[in-house]
Formats: sequence, C-alpha cells, structure tokens
Amino acid sequence: MTNALPLGGTTYSWLYQASLTETLRGLAEAGFSYAEITTAAPHLQAPDFGAYERFMLKKEMSSLGISPTSVNPGFMDINLMSPSTDFREASVKHMLAEIELASDIEAPFVIAIPGRRHGLSPAPAEACQWWLEQALTTLLRRAEPLGVKIALETSPYGYMGRGSELMEVADRFNHPNLGIAYDCANTINNEDPGDGLRAVSSRLLLVHVSDTWRERWAHTSPGRGEVDFASYADAIREIGYTSPTIYELVDLEPPMPRIMEDIEYFRRFGWDPAAPAQLGKSHRDLEMR
Repeated sequence: MTNALPLGGTTYSWLYQASLTETLRGLAEAGFSYAEITTAAPHLQAPDFGAYERFMLKKEMSSLGISPTSVNPGFMDINLMSPSTDFREASVKHMLAEIELASDIEAPFVIAIPGRRHGLSPAPAEACQWWLEQALTTLLRRAEPLGVKIALETSPYGYMGRGSELMEVADRFNHPNLGIAYDCANTINNEDPGDGLRAVSSRLLLVHVSDTWRERWAHTSPGRGEVDFASYADAIREIGYTSPTIYELVDLEPPMPRIMEDIEYFRRFGWDPAAPAQLGKSHRDLEMR
C-alpha cells in the first residue's frame, strides 16, 4: 500500500508484566523504532529517575534502535484541574519533572491530559478552565527553553472528550510548544475519530491508536472492538500527518507474541513500523515551511 503510515509502540503495554529493560527489548523485537515511554511505577517515575538512570535509558534505547516520541505519566493520579490546591500543585510539579525527563532523553513531546471532574459534584467549568490555564502557563514556561512540546490528549473522563474542545484551549494559548495528541479509543463515544482528527489537524502533534468498545472503555488489540481503522487511517493521510502513530495497547494481557499479530492487522490499513517518520513537527510546522 502506498503512503505507509509509521507505527510506534509504548512501554505501557508491558507495565506490571516486565521490567523496563525487558520492555524496551520487547518493543525492538516487535520491530518498533519509535516508542512512547510511560513514566509510571514500577518502570520509572520522572521525579525519582536520576541523571544516571536517564543516561542509561537513553543509551539502551539507542542500542536497540528506538527513538522516544513522547513521555506519558499515565494520569492515574495527576489532575491539573483538581479543586484541591495541594493535589493540583502536586500534579503541576510532577508534570514539570516529566518535561525535564523528556528533554534529558530527547523525547520531543510530553502527553498531558487536562484532568477530570467529579462525577457527582463537578467543579464549575469556568473554574476548571482557569485552573487548567494556570497549570499550562507554568508548564509552558519550563517546556519552551527545553524545546519540549506539550501534547494535550483527549480524555474519556467527561471533560474535553472532543478534539474541538482541546483546540479551543490550544487556540487561546497559541503557543508554539502546545499542541494536541489525539486518541481514537478515548473519543469514540463523543465523536467520529476521523472527524475529530481533522478538527485538530493544524495543532496535531501525536496520534494514538488502539481498539475499544463504545460501551466499555479499553485500549486493546485491533479487531476486538468497534474502531473503524480504515476511516481513521484515511483521516491521518488526508491531513498529512507524518509522525508515528503510537499503538497504545493497555489491557494487562501479555503483549507478546500477540503484538506481532496486531501489527499485521494494522498493516491492512497501511500502518507499518518500518515506514519512515518525521518526528517532532506539528502539521502547522510543516505548513509553515
């Protein structure tokens, strides 16, 4: 198939199942040359991952032929718009450490989910917007001199679940170091993923792909759920996205050798780990050249 789409992997697929070193070797064995690094225990946590450990991580990835696309803390506890000042400040502090880690291992992007509102007593939208903008202002102040870009990711938690909602935030800032990460498995209940992808194309930094169900959120193997991968791949080509699509397999089942079969499934729609990629540029960057 022409116009092959580069496909990357993530260390998240092996979390709780293998060490970080074993995980990186698994990614290389699967044929990935690009990977998102999930910075969650027990693999690593940015604030506690020292200079030597960062040097060794970078060295190990280089020896395996893997380039990091991004770091992603997983957002199990981080909430940039928590009504609690203590938790909000702790979240910002953690994200600052993520930015510094990304710089140290030469990952161009840091994934940032805006946050979540309580299901029974959600904070007012105006307050959430203010807290998020205050957090992003602090994070961008650190990211810009380090050359790291913050990729706001669509969230399934009932706040900013559509690409257009992230665009409103990115447009208000209009900052060269703020863009969007789009995840079809996080948006399928809110919008057609292809349409959502087109809506954010001018600020798109990174794309995530995995399968899910509309009635049950998942990040599982393609073909199990309800994602229309053909339509999603068509949208990626249409907008001219050239960075890797990250296959974010996160379902706590052993990833190997299943991930090999998943790659073959993705090849039906043009994704290929061997396809060349242009990493670190947004669609807007490419248009301005």
